Amino acid sequence: MKRKPIIGIIGRSFEEEQDSIIKLNEDYRLAVVQSGGLPLVIVPNNDLKYGETLPREAGHLTEEQKEDLYQVLSLCDGFLMPGGFRWYEFDEVICKYALDHNIPILGICLGMQILGNVDNFCGTQNSDKTVRNETEINHCQEGIQYVHQCSIHEGLLHDILGVDQIQVNSRHNYHITQKDYFQVDAHSEDGLIEAIHIPNHKFALGVQWHPESMIWYDSNMKKIFDAFIEATKK
Repeated sequence: MKRKPIIGIIGRSFEEEQDSIIKLNEDYRLAVVQSGGLPLVIVPNNDLKYGETLPREAGHLTEEQKEDLYQVLSLCDGFLMPGGFRWYEFDEVICKYALDHNIPILGICLGMQILGNVDNFCGTQNSDKTVRNETEINHCQEGIQYVHQCSIHEGLLHDILGVDQIQVNSRHNYHITQKDYFQVDAHSEDGLIEAIHIPNHKFALGVQWHPESMIWYDSNMKKIFDAFIEATKK
């Protein structure tokens, strides 16, 4: 039997009822499994309570802590960076590791925003350069199957889907702006960047919506995960 690729999924930190929690929306795990991958949840390896610590208060990982984290990352054939509310140097180290080693990476919502800020990685205090949404579309609507349309441009996402337009869900309050190092693959109707990819990389795709929640009713969304998992086998 062929070995299935191991997909590292980054756990997200929260504070719930005064408890520091690291959790994963199970839709991400199921999307990876449905497309033939083996999910491995990756959590921070230092002794900081992330759920109760803001990124600007988190400090920096030591070189030893980074080396320890690399041991875990070396087990993975690809990385899935899920949505969430905030990111830390921990997330940036993983993203940079994937890019530096040409390992496939798929960023979703916050994960795309991390990919879209690689040029700002400088620790935990200045990396988040996202912009608050102020357009006619409400981009944060929980539980709605389709919120708006996206126009798909030439690029990795168009190669995967083979269509010029799709409908997507949406639950984000911030967006990224254009950078030279990535190509914009999709825009929303109100002009926000909805998908990007980093050229000259095996697979480095970011989408602003949540395809993991849509694979059950939209075949285009499963194609994204299928292409991601397929890239990890090459």
